[in-house]
Amino acid sequence: MKKNLANIITLTRLIGTIALFFTETMSVEFFVIYIWCGISDILDGFVARKTNTISKLGSKLDSVSDISFYTMMMYKILPYLRRRFPKYVWILIYLAVGIRALCYIAVAMTKGYFESRHTILNKFNSGMMFFLPFLVEHPLLIPFSLVILAGAFISNLEEIVHIVQINQVKGA
Repeated sequence: MKKNLANIITLTRLIGTIALFFTETMSVEFFVIYIWCGISDILDGFVARKTNTISKLGSKLDSVSDISFYTMMMYKILPYLRRRFPKYVWILIYLAVGIRALCYIAVAMTKGYFESRHTILNKFNSGMMFFLPFLVEHPLLIPFSLVILAGAFISNLEEIVHIVQINQVKGA
């Protein structure tokens, strides 16, 4: 059990993500599942490190769970944000997401498999994004979102540096 605990926690995030599809957005049920998904995202890595059970499978499962969760959040939260964000924020969002998608593709082409970096900056930015649904109707939504976007662009630069380093090692 100890050997698989981190992966089980990650799987609960994936199951929670699927359950979110069937809940009413912004309902109590939605936020209970949503909060568990956020906690499990932090907990799985912590448990893997503490139990010395870090694995490639766990890393890939975490990446799939993360992308699934954020895709579901876009599906559930975007209708609420659509009416709140001005056009320039949407342009920045599309740009940040597009750069990140290109980074994922570049890493997959370089390494031969999909992988996202679990850097401190990525984790911090994910943590900041986690609070967006709680701020949908709050006046600080746009300034908070701009801070997240700044972090996303810096994080994307970090990804690009990593990709360049991979290619330099591969070419050496």
